[in-house]
Amino acid sequence: MTRYFILSLLFSLLLGAAKFPANHLEGENSPYLRQHLHNPVDWYPWGEEAFEKAKREHKPIFLSIGYSTCHWCHVMAHESFENPEIAELINRWFVPVKVDREEMPHLDRYFQRIYRLLHHRGGGWPLTIFLTEERRAFFAATYIPPVDSYGVQGLETVVPYYGKLYRFDRQGIERRADAIGKLMETAGTLPPKRLPSDLKIADRAVERMWVYYDKRYKGWGARPKFPESSRIRLLLDIYRMNGNDKAKSMALETLDAMQRSGLYDQIDGAFFRYCVDRAWTMPHFEKMLYTNAELIPIYVEAWKLTGNGRFRDVVRETVREVDRRFRTNEGLYMSASDADSDHQEGGYFIYRYEDALEALTDAGFSRREAIENLHYLDIRDEGNFDTEFSHPRRPAHKPPAGFKKARAILKLMRKNRTYPFIDRKIITAWNGMMIRALFAASETAGTYLARAEDSYAALKRTMMRGDGRLFHQVLWGGKPTQPGMLEDYTFMIDAALAGYQATLKPLYLKDAVRWTDLAIDTFYLGNGRWLLADEEPRSESDMDDSYYTSPMSKMLNNLLDLALLESDLRYDGIVKTTLEANGLLLEKAPDAWPEALRAFLRRTRGIVGIKSSRNELLRAKHAVGSIDYPFLLLKAEKMEGFVACDMRSCFAFGSDLKKVEEVVEKR
Repeated sequence: MTRYFILSLLFSLLLGAAKFPANHLEGENSPYLRQHLHNPVDWYPWGEEAFEKAKREHKPIFLSIGYSTCHWCHVMAHESFENPEIAELINRWFVPVKVDREEMPHLDRYFQRIYRLLHHRGGGWPLTIFLTEERRAFFAATYIPPVDSYGVQGLETVVPYYGKLYRFDRQGIERRADAIGKLMETAGTLPPKRLPSDLKIADRAVERMWVYYDKRYKGWGARPKFPESSRIRLLLDIYRMNGNDKAKSMALETLDAMQRSGLYDQIDGAFFRYCVDRAWTMPHFEKMLYTNAELIPIYVEAWKLTGNGRFRDVVRETVREVDRRFRTNEGLYMSASDADSDHQEGGYFIYRYEDALEALTDAGFSRREAIENLHYLDIRDEGNFDTEFSHPRRPAHKPPAGFKKARAILKLMRKNRTYPFIDRKIITAWNGMMIRALFAASETAGTYLARAEDSYAALKRTMMRGDGRLFHQVLWGGKPTQPGMLEDYTFMIDAALAGYQATLKPLYLKDAVRWTDLAIDTFYLGNGRWLLADEEPRSESDMDDSYYTSPMSKMLNNLLDLALLESDLRYDGIVKTTLEANGLLLEKAPDAWPEALRAFLRRTRGIVGIKSSRNELLRAKHAVGSIDYPFLLLKAEKMEGFVACDMRSCFAFGSDLKKVEEVVEKR
């Protein structure tokens, strides 16, 4: 916790934790917005009421974007938004507007892009944007302290400075907003570039990743360190495509390092959002549905590739914990859990050495056995996280005797602790990711298949309108009203395609085609350009796999699947146009856009469909999965024997799969 956070808590206690009257967020369903309902800051939701007030009073807009389980959003709230003096400054000079980035991801992506262009680095949350009364950005920051400190200007300085500039030097502010607007326009306009049809770009991407691969601690970059699912998925595909050993080692070493590290909850299971250090020891303790949903299928692939039972265990432990914390009785999944418990970051997850030692010895462990198990989990007398506290991880591979029992006892120690706040929003896109993960996990245990199908049906009932269109999100128990965005269609199509590959039931393919056509009609602008949402500001999607896989890039892979499964070259044409519209970026830095590069490789190398009757294909699924060709799909048709086809023709026929397999592998 920061010094200002602690002082703010003390200040609140001295005031008797009195609440201020409700501001204009009353009536909002977003858990994040409701956390700010009784701030002295006179928050408005994003909408006409705030915009009209800004125009009427000729004030700029103070836009704050965050989400309910964001630790630094809580810090800024306690330090500044609950501080009456800072609140008075914001209210005096600005019209304050709060946005939940999970409720309005298109707004977040738009303003994060502005931050990146201005600062030449990625942003984060809380995101702080100052807008003119016409909603044109002229200032962008992330967390801002309440007062000037360590050479950084605080809100006490920044707010009145820009407020006065807006009032007395409006032309200067408008010039700055004009410059940012032009920067946004030029950043999104590139001439189309056709990429070469060879696959050398795959090895070039691997070599570029190898340069900044952390060869000591694994993963990429220094700090903070994220589990880059799309990058690892690409590397596994490249290895299966051309046998690149660097691709294989980077992917598998990183997956192994992450599951042994502080990024993974060694006691309960499931991954935290990221680690703040290079060595993966100190996590940011949020657990996001999307983080775990995207990692589960990759660990399934790693298990299939290596036979490493630990990778399979990670899949099962992660599904179990996500189900326990996030799954509703209807089979829907809530969004995330917070980092803090009782105002202590990670308080639910960390251990004091003496307490853990006492619990193990009381349970029958000898002192030596107890110490061995604690050392295996890096629970130290001197602590490894914060003063005397330790966060469990597994520096060594082989557990000591009695580890399962020791782990169960450490799990039991958490029983009387307060589990962090859970955001109860049901987000269509993230549920689609989790359903896709369950279909993938069914390869490790058949019981997950029924769970995936149940969740898929529940999500359709809840989030699909009568005309087939999707909603974006809803607070659990409520009624959805917000129209679906590109990401919702993209990840629901991906879930439907996974459902079809797992079951070969026509329903899933029919859903995928319907949602794809709706997505093209609603979000595709032509010339390779896609909208994030069908509303203002007209924010376009890009290839950036930032906090999770780019919806546009994932959509390209969906379209490739459907082009083959439906024999529809129209879908393939949209992929080709979109890749060419972004060809200059892909050519310059192929490693920077993993999912988009994956689409290019799949299209160039060619996806192969194995066709037969549904019953024959279901019986042969394991054998098909062992074919040494990376891009395979199953398609059920009324026929005898097996056929292999690509986008243009069928090229292998056989009464049994073996003959077809030989021809496919020669490709």
